[in-house]
Amino acid sequence: MPNINPNRLLRFSIVFVDLILIFVAYVAAFKIASNYTPIVQRNIDSFVNLLPWILLMGVFFIVVFELDRLVEYDMWDLTRKLVVTSAFFFVITIAISFLFREFSLPRSVLFLSHFFIFVFLYAWKGLVIKFNQLTKGKAVIIGCHSEYETIKGNIKKLVKKQEQVDFIDHKTPYQEIKKRIADYDAVFVSSSVSTKVKNEVLYLAFKKNKIAYVLPTVSELLLMKSTITTLDDTMLLQVKPFYINGGYLVAKRIFDLTTSVILLALTLPVMLMTAIAIKIEDGGSIFFKQERLGKNNKPFNILKFRSMKENAEKDTGPTLAKSDDDRITKVGDFIRKTRIDELPQLINVLKGEMSIVGPRPERYFFAENFQRQNIWFKTRCAVKPGITGYAQVMGNYTTEMNDKLKFDLHYIRNYSLWLDMVILMRTILVVINKAKAEGGEVQEPQSAKAFVSASKEVR
Repeated sequence: MPNINPNRLLRFSIVFVDLILIFVAYVAAFKIASNYTPIVQRNIDSFVNLLPWILLMGVFFIVVFELDRLVEYDMWDLTRKLVVTSAFFFVITIAISFLFREFSLPRSVLFLSHFFIFVFLYAWKGLVIKFNQLTKGKAVIIGCHSEYETIKGNIKKLVKKQEQVDFIDHKTPYQEIKKRIADYDAVFVSSSVSTKVKNEVLYLAFKKNKIAYVLPTVSELLLMKSTITTLDDTMLLQVKPFYINGGYLVAKRIFDLTTSVILLALTLPVMLMTAIAIKIEDGGSIFFKQERLGKNNKPFNILKFRSMKENAEKDTGPTLAKSDDDRITKVGDFIRKTRIDELPQLINVLKGEMSIVGPRPERYFFAENFQRQNIWFKTRCAVKPGITGYAQVMGNYTTEMNDKLKFDLHYIRNYSLWLDMVILMRTILVVINKAKAEGGEVQEPQSAKAFVSASKEVR
């Protein structure tokens, strides 16, 4: 079974072949273009001068969109990533050619080369995915049945099509677990497994040279960025509070201001058309304001395009939205799916109430209920909330609150401007991926699940 995180050598090899194919795509484009347009030396010189930048941009987009991993069998996901990568690659290449005044690179070559880049990379990466599918093995989850039901669909992408993801209850005696996991290539250990059994399973997996994956609890997640220190002859782990240091805060604010101004300028036509469409449909207000919790739990009014009927909660009170919610207008349905309704939050960013990237802001009513389910929930408010976030690009619209919380806390603990840029780029994939962009039905659970999924926000 392939590793979910391929080793550096394998990823380097995939990127190396990608770069060769990008070069071959340009050579093929020059060859075909020469049949219709004379290619002179200055055209080739322009390409040679731009080649290092082209390859550098190639590495950047391949890494950002994880086209160097290819562990899941999902050709549609590959297609979406390559379409976005090719589009960005094309635009940035044109920008670089103007920046360095290399105007001799024929536009016909640019169009043809990026078409070939898409075709070549799709064929090559499709072969890698198919090969991985042939070499995949069997997997088992050790945990409680609810966790099994939640993640078995995701793990199914890592096993052979004819194989099932098996389940072992965490209350099963260790000796029986030991016998049963011998038949599997990968073992997933859930957070419900006791520390004793978890340690024994991990030891056995290492001994048998099997890949083991652990679903962490929030407390285990905190230890990942801890500092090792000593107190006399005792080793300790120093766990620091959640925060982003002052230097990063200044850089993040500059990033927020610059990005929000650029995005406001680029999306202004879309915002104007949206405002007109909302007004034409029912004559109601264009914008929707709602109080949310910001940094340090300080409330602020979030701004969105209105996607529901006026006074949608008048009779129901605070209620989470559903995918077929009859409170959503026709225009609202479209702008929610495309995330256009979130664009006015760029004004919140300019005002300093939000960041471009950060945990999604929650309403006080739901935050209090989530806090009762998980004492760590409000630690998300150690930083400014964001328009998009790590939980939004890594999870789905219906990912449960506890899982999104882990992504948010991981983001705060591992913050960097590079991570912000990656999240911002991957948000594009979320917008064009219907499965990630749409919500599902809010199901009535057995316990506190009545307040599921922080992403199913009430507009």
